[in-house]
Amino acid sequence: MRRQSAFTLIEIIVTIVVISIAATALIGVFANTVRGSADPVIQQQATTIAEAYLEEIMLRAFNDPQDPELGLGWVEAGEPGRAEFDDVQDYSTLAAGAAADQFGNPVAALAAYTVTVTITNAALGGLPAADSLRVDVEVAHPAIGNILLSGFRIRYP
Repeated sequence: MRRQSAFTLIEIIVTIVVISIAATALIGVFANTVRGSADPVIQQQATTIAEAYLEEIMLRAFNDPQDPELGLGWVEAGEPGRAEFDDVQDYSTLAAGAAADQFGNPVAALAAYTVTVTITNAALGGLPAADSLRVDVEVAHPAIGNILLSGFRIRYP
């Protein structure tokens, strides 16, 4: 008589239990990975928004072209909004709010991002504080911490 070999019911049940435990662990790791995968995209988008604002501001004149003797925070008549800003100091009046294009129009796809611009006088490299400005652009999103980019604008003689 030949001897037959096969899996017993207990061996099959143990195998199913081991595979179930392994699958549960892998699904848990996968779920955590998927949940956190959007954070780098949001952080990159926030950085890109901050870079765009900072570049826009840094490309403006140090002083108001119409009256360079007016101080920080002065917005002359005729500059009701961001589209008309013609110098760095005009951005000191930009209120914190949703991300907007260079004309001040809100961008619906970026509504979750909040942008804050702060401009202050800062003594830099031996220059008097009146001749250098520090520009801070902070972008916030509920899913990540704040992104802060800073730049300095100097009045050249």
